[in-house]
Amino acid sequence: MNDAASASEGLVVRGLSKTFPGQVALAGVGLRLRAGEVHALLGQNGSGKSTLIKILAGVYQPDPGGTVTVNGASLALGSAVAAHHAGLRFIHQDLGLVPTLDVVDNLALGQRYQARWWLSARREAAAARELLADLDAGIDVGALVGRLSAAERTIVAVARAVRGGVSSSGVLVLDEPTASLPAAETGRLFRLVRTVAERGTAVLYVTHRISEVFALADRVTVLRDGHAVLSAPVGEVSHDLLVEHIVGRPIEEFYPQVPVPGADIALAVRDLATARLRELSFAVHRGEIVGVAGISGSGREDVAPALAGAIPWAGGQMTLGERVIGRLDPAVAISLGIAYLPHDRKRESAIPAFTVRENLTLPRLRTTRGGWLSLRQERADAECWLDRLAVRPADAERVFATLSGGNQQKVVLARWMRCGATAFVLDEPTQGVDVGAKSMIYQSLTEAARQGAAVIVASSDNEELARLCDRVIVLHDGRAGAELHGSALTADSIARQALAAAVPA
Repeated sequence: MNDAASASEGLVVRGLSKTFPGQVALAGVGLRLRAGEVHALLGQNGSGKSTLIKILAGVYQPDPGGTVTVNGASLALGSAVAAHHAGLRFIHQDLGLVPTLDVVDNLALGQRYQARWWLSARREAAAARELLADLDAGIDVGALVGRLSAAERTIVAVARAVRGGVSSSGVLVLDEPTASLPAAETGRLFRLVRTVAERGTAVLYVTHRISEVFALADRVTVLRDGHAVLSAPVGEVSHDLLVEHIVGRPIEEFYPQVPVPGADIALAVRDLATARLRELSFAVHRGEIVGVAGISGSGREDVAPALAGAIPWAGGQMTLGERVIGRLDPAVAISLGIAYLPHDRKRESAIPAFTVRENLTLPRLRTTRGGWLSLRQERADAECWLDRLAVRPADAERVFATLSGGNQQKVVLARWMRCGATAFVLDEPTQGVDVGAKSMIYQSLTEAARQGAAVIVASSDNEELARLCDRVIVLHDGRAGAELHGSALTADSIARQALAAAVPA
């Protein structure tokens, strides 16, 4: 962080409150961002983060009494125009990009082209290249945005926000910018955020990923039930302390007790090969939770989809109970009791326009004796599972796409638990999920294991693997390079083993 910039205040929020009918969303919240600082904002869904951002953006008018200043100047609340003129810029989860337009045209959306009277494609492209080069973001400005990677699309949105508008007197607010990013792509975004902050811009970084706080932020604030319950320099807090403040209970109650695995093997793979796996072999006992770790490209990304038949095998076999399988597709996997939670739940695990009820009951529909669907029975079934996994709001007829990421994932998990799956295969199960929803997902997986299911979790979150799993297999170059369990199973040991394959001897 720039020392000179750190002395000045970029954004100061004092006593901000917002009351909706029957709900206090914010209660006297205070927040202080210094120029040149990356300030992380954490909290469960419903903690008040979104309400605070919408007040800053001028979408909501707060209750009387609170104030917001930007570089010492009072901000007129309830006005999006005033927020923009004050230098506040926002990157929402929906980036507001048009996939069928190229980078040049997307950078001009909401802004303007360089020329006032006569457009020059060459001049616009040159200006776009200059902007991206200045931010050290190597992106083809002529490419259609729809063909860019998730990280590149986010970078384009950030570049558009800072284009001619955010300087040492501005504030950049990023709302869950990595929610849909693979872990391997977050580094590019982090470099861009640091570049913006080093130039004096105050950055408010909203995230569910605690690891990102320690990788990127200077300070952190935690909201819970509309109150700011913690605000401190990142160097003065720990992972466990942040979790305790987010959920409001000791860390020991956050991760459930791992059940004792059974003696019988529920699922085993032998010499499994895909585009990135090479002769992978391992076994999972009934009631056991096994983690799969590894750096990007190690083959970790292929394990879950391969076990669910979502990607083709180049060789190998799977044994599920007494059945030996040499070929697998999703339909066969479902019939065998294999539940799959892909990392991209919006595109691969649900139909966003369907209701929660329809998504939850889709794999196994209950019919009457005459073969007709019973809407009343289906709704009652769905409501039972929504209550069991604490999905909020517990509305079976709500459109799936309107739920938060954590509640979407709980619905997908409830779907397979309802089907009585005997093997759960999960790929980045808590990516983009708030801490409170994580706790419920962990409890549900542990309960499935207690009932005898085999659980395989492929994740880039080493802390999650260390806390949740009985043992963790670390992949090296498509093979099992190490296996950790007992006292050797820690987040640090997983990281060391994963990196060992990437560092020359």
